[in-house]
Amino acid sequence: MRTLERSVIAKTGNADSCEDGIVVTDHYAAVVDGATDKTGARYDGMAGGRFAMRILLDAIAGLPAELDADEAIGRLVDVLAQHIPADLAPENRPSAAATIYSASRREIWQVGDVGFWFDGVERSQPHKLVDRINAAMRAAVLTAELLRGTPVEELAESDPGREAILPLLTVQGVFANNADAGQLGYSVLDGREVVRSQVTIVPVPQGVAEIVIASDGYPELAPSLDEAERVLKALIAEDPLCIGPLAGTKGLRPGSASYDDRSYLRLEI
Repeated sequence: MRTLERSVIAKTGNADSCEDGIVVTDHYAAVVDGATDKTGARYDGMAGGRFAMRILLDAIAGLPAELDADEAIGRLVDVLAQHIPADLAPENRPSAAATIYSASRREIWQVGDVGFWFDGVERSQPHKLVDRINAAMRAAVLTAELLRGTPVEELAESDPGREAILPLLTVQGVFANNADAGQLGYSVLDGREVVRSQVTIVPVPQGVAEIVIASDGYPELAPSLDEAERVLKALIAEDPLCIGPLAGTKGLRPGSASYDDRSYLRLEI
């Protein structure tokens, strides 16, 4: 396993606030995307998503080579549980999504919405149902404001669409790792047991020589970093409010490099 391309870029331009991270060892490679904090709480001086991401990077680096997906994910859950107060409500827990490649198993393990691609797999980022619902509501509110004549710059600064969806954003953690949440359920690493049916495990065929793992700060899982960056920049220019092709739960804030932190990893396997 060899790293061909690797990049982590903070949306703010400040690496110390970035909630994305990458780890590559002889046995594992992973992109970890910490959840955007909505509580204001700090852990060791960090927002919850960055705190969870950093713990997980260290934990993945220490995983034994021979583990299967269930064993590895179980260990990651246990490590987070040691660092997160047990009495925190689900929606307040520091959390992160992670997609991990196991070299010994030649498998990709996906917990949450960090995307992956290799030849023969669709080049699209996963989006959980609750995010699609929130993105649609936010887009509707901002589109209404545009039709009323509100300038794009004013909407980027105040984002009334984000305000409209904030009540659901702040409680949607109740759907995480919840077998009773139906289609709204999703997997995440937050120190609680992960619902096995919400984890994706994909064997990588022997003929595949390269894989890409990238956080959802990249709208397209391109086969090279240059292409991923080109696509992102073109879509940001076209849709700075992120209500069209980039429809999401947040847009491009004034002074920010992008609408989200972004990580890209291309591996030769």
